[in-house]
Amino acid sequence: MNKDFFVGWSGEAPKSYVSKGRMFFLGSLIAILLAGVLFVFNQSAYIDSRYEFGTLTEVTGQLVEEPVWGLRIEEEENIKTIPLIGFGKMGPEATLTKIMEKHDLRSGLTVTFRGTLAHYQGKTLMELTEMENSLVSVGEQVMLNRNIKEKGFQKLEGEIVDPKCFFGVMNPAYKAVHRSCAILCISGGIPPVLAIRENGKFVDYYFLNSSNKKALIEKILHYVGVPVKVSGQVVIYDDWKSMIIDPTNLQIDMRQTSGHHQKTITMCY
Repeated sequence: MNKDFFVGWSGEAPKSYVSKGRMFFLGSLIAILLAGVLFVFNQSAYIDSRYEFGTLTEVTGQLVEEPVWGLRIEEEENIKTIPLIGFGKMGPEATLTKIMEKHDLRSGLTVTFRGTLAHYQGKTLMELTEMENSLVSVGEQVMLNRNIKEKGFQKLEGEIVDPKCFFGVMNPAYKAVHRSCAILCISGGIPPVLAIRENGKFVDYYFLNSSNKKALIEKILHYVGVPVKVSGQVVIYDDWKSMIIDPTNLQIDMRQTSGHHQKTITMCY
């Protein structure tokens, strides 16, 4: 039986070669398209967070220090606390310290701050974008009637995230893909948050505090962006929960770490 033989410089290819080439091209194209579709549908959905980039908003409320620095406001007859965060990968302390050199800021003082808001699941945070120029006005001192509830010792499982990115600046802002960025933000003083997930969705949040904030940040970084087990005293301040922890008791949840240690990518505002 004669077999087709083809040399590239010899002229037109035999029909059998052309047919096989077309089949190979079509098969490869279908395989690539199928792989692309499977890749897209296997991606985790983005959370519905929002960062008002380029828009500065003025908010008036009572300054509070617990569980973190924030503005306590009344919104539709409900109390809402807006945690304050710094510009870039920084907590609010450096900015507030500079402001306090000129103004006697303390808990219960009515103040107006201007900054950039981030939103997710009914929570709002304010970035002090203009740093020490973020303070617009200082008003009267009021007696705070905070709804504080001590819930006792609890054990929780979740993921430690940096709230600035998580609540709007970055998306996605959790798991290994965001771990390096979250570590930088928390290192800069942005207060860490334990995010609780149920059935693949985030449902609850706890600011993590300790008696020594510096020690907390230094010891907590290894546990950022991975499933962890945390235990401590839980206190609710109005609409935010806080857990006072001993960072030496943190544990990585080995049951949920499969596939979690991916290559990390630093892409952070």
